[in-house]
Amino acid sequence: MTGAAVQAPDVRAWSVASGLGRVAFGVAMLAAPEPALRALGFREVSPATVTVSRIAGIRDLVLGVVTISALERRKRLRRATLTNAVADAGDTLAFGLALGTEDRDAGLRGLSAALPAAIAGAWTAWRLS
Repeated sequence: MTGAAVQAPDVRAWSVASGLGRVAFGVAMLAAPEPALRALGFREVSPATVTVSRIAGIRDLVLGVVTISALERRKRLRRATLTNAVADAGDTLAFGLALGTEDRDAGLRGLSAALPAAIAGAWTAWRLS
């Protein structure tokens, strides 16, 4: 183990929650994309949206596994956390753009998760520096 910051309860708790949450979200998007998309507020579910949700699911599954595997290595955890924060910032942008479409509900639901996750990820990465 390297660095006391990894053991700080707030940093460790966020890192574990973020990693496990991403794995769960990724599995849901892969195993049951239609209900997951509807839960996110998307009104139209098509073969194209199912494919994109599976791509997002794989991304989050990989990000979650990398985060969990880095818990005991401060530098790796910081890199994983920064990567997650950037992905969440990108999701924030995408959901923000959805606010002006027929998928406004999905935009609002997505923003309510992606924006706080991006902020928490940036804060955690800062704590790990």
